[in-house]
Amino acid sequence: MKKVIVSILTVLMLLTISTSVEQPTADAYTYPNPIKYKAANYYSWGSCAYYAFNRRAQLGRHVSNQWGNAKNWAYNAQRNGYLVSRTPVKGAVMVSQTGYYGHVAVVEYKYSNGSIKISEMNYPRQGVKTYRYLTKTQASYYQYIY
Repeated sequence: MKKVIVSILTVLMLLTISTSVEQPTADAYTYPNPIKYKAANYYSWGSCAYYAFNRRAQLGRHVSNQWGNAKNWAYNAQRNGYLVSRTPVKGAVMVSQTGYYGHVAVVEYKYSNGSIKISEMNYPRQGVKTYRYLTKTQASYYQYIY
C-alpha cells in the first residue's frame, strides 16, 4: 500500500511539473519610451536602420532618427534615456556592432525556450524585408533597445 501511494504521488508530481503554465515574458511595451513623437525617417532607404525606425513607429515605440549607423544605436539609445540590455523582448530593437555599419532588427516574438523571431531589412539584400529565427545562445550575443 505504501509503494502504491508513493507511486501515485510521484505520477501526480510529474503531471504537475509537465503541465505547468509558463508565465508570459516581458515585452518592450513594459519599458519607458523617451521619444513619443512621430518624425521623418532620415535613414537610407532599404537599410536595416530605415526598416527598424519604421517598424518601431508601427508599434508605437518611436526611436530617434539621428542615431547614425546601426552599430551606434545602443550607445545613442542609452544617451537618450532608453533601457539597453542583453535580454531580448518582443518589440525591442536588436543591435549588432559587427561589421562597418553594424546591423539592427526588431524582435517580433520570444519563444518559451529563449529563441527569438526577428524582422529585418538589408539581410541578405538591400530593401528586402526578411524574418530570421535565432536560438537562445545566438540571441545572447546582441544588445536590445527597449
